[in-house]
Amino acid sequence: LHEEAALGQHGLDAEVPVFLYVGSGFARKGVPQVLRALARSAHRHCQLVIVGQDRQAPAYQRLAGQLGIENRVLFAGPQKDVRPFYGMADAFVLPTRYDPMPNAALEALACGLPTITSSTCGIAARIHEGENGFVRDALDVDGIAACLDALAAPGRAQALRDAARAAVADLSLDRMADNLLGLYRRLR
Repeated sequence: LHEEAALGQHGLDAEVPVFLYVGSGFARKGVPQVLRALARSAHRHCQLVIVGQDRQAPAYQRLAGQLGIENRVLFAGPQKDVRPFYGMADAFVLPTRYDPMPNAALEALACGLPTITSSTCGIAARIHEGENGFVRDALDVDGIAACLDALAAPGRAQALRDAARAAVADLSLDRMADNLLGLYRRLR
């Protein structure tokens, strides 16, 4: 469920799917492709929240305006605490041109957010196509738009939440501590 108060505070509609992007370096991490994909999405009511800092942010805001989606995109800027944004989102999107293992994607999966990412992102190894997200080429705007559509389908994102959490369950502090203790025991 959305954190409805947070959605309203940011002018977002709790009844409409919310996609989240978290990161800096917008060009490398796919913000232009996400904006274009949102504009091409068949679900014209989807919303996108962009959390992060980039010197070129005004240019991306202008791009959203040129694409006619400025009222569906919230540029939230840098945030000290991104947890409320994960809580208000239905899915996470990060079609990066390259990122070995982005913390934001790990956090998103741990929060139960189905994830759309690129084949050049390390988190792609934890995405099971259609089960907890989708992997597309970083520059495949139409493919990313189709993934947005799939996750915006009524009830679809919720069905993928448990699988998203399970994809990174082995990375929890408790699990990693158990694994480390097990390793020490075997080495004695």
